[in-house]
Amino acid sequence: MAPVLPGSGRIPVTLLSGYLGAGKTTAVNRLLAAGAGRRLAVLVNDFGAVSVDAALIEARDATTISLANGCLCCAVSDDLGGALDGLAALPEPPEQVLIEASGVAHPARIARMAGGWPGFALDAVATVADPETLRARAADKFVGRLVRDQVEAADLLLLSRADLACPAAVADARALLAGLAPGRPVLDAAEAAAAPDLLLGPLVSGAQPRPLPGPAPHPAFSSRIWTPPGPIAPERMREILAALPAPIHRAKGFFVTPDGATMLAQRAGARVEIAPAAPAATAIVLIAAGPAETRENALPRAIAELDAAPFQDTRPGDAA
Repeated sequence: MAPVLPGSGRIPVTLLSGYLGAGKTTAVNRLLAAGAGRRLAVLVNDFGAVSVDAALIEARDATTISLANGCLCCAVSDDLGGALDGLAALPEPPEQVLIEASGVAHPARIARMAGGWPGFALDAVATVADPETLRARAADKFVGRLVRDQVEAADLLLLSRADLACPAAVADARALLAGLAPGRPVLDAAEAAAAPDLLLGPLVSGAQPRPLPGPAPHPAFSSRIWTPPGPIAPERMREILAALPAPIHRAKGFFVTPDGATMLAQRAGARVEIAPAAPAATAIVLIAAGPAETRENALPRAIAELDAAPFQDTRPGDAA
């Protein structure tokens, strides 16, 4: 059984999807090298494709690589549930799990299984797409339906190799993704992997959430912390998060309901989830992406709108 972690009581799981060759493993390598500021366990199908700097490796066996930055990289074959149980049973369980799905896997099935596994909760599905091959793959007679399913299942969409592809291909890929998955954020995969709080969600575990780490703002992402002014009914919080400005791609934290219950609230892309949680500091981390002027305008506007929201109309007994 998974341990009871502070806050949500369950270990969040992010699923990384994408067709063969889309660039998933490159994103995994970047996250492992960065350390992600947390104990991150990455479940992969094949160690051979994962390139880990030898200087980071503390220990290694046939199925697990332990890194000095606290991350784990674990090989998993057909027994995803067994791999999750193994992670939960560790003396120091991970604070987050990232599953790199096979390139021919349907992410919705894996997301349902991982999100429903005892002790774990789905945080988000992120799908990686190669702008130079996306349109052809999506229209392919044999694999097109799979590629479109992978895109449609995503909360966040990541464009790989956007700096290497021609601008026309990138623009075409963005247009196709917008048609297949309306309202889902489309991000540069390299930038998202360099800002783990956006890809994995802000790390909140009962303590005050933190802004994006580092001595200087990330060039593509910014964050702010909003403290709810008082109790909020779960359905009202769901409405609030769903109405955040489009540049706000991630939100996560805790709030208290009118009857005194603590809840974990999170938004990944367009998906909003509210779940019971152990008592924790009430605060919500907001992360915006895009050009500096866009996100720097969006965050203060979002905070101002949140502060002005009519929370006083909430009533005890409102259901999630």
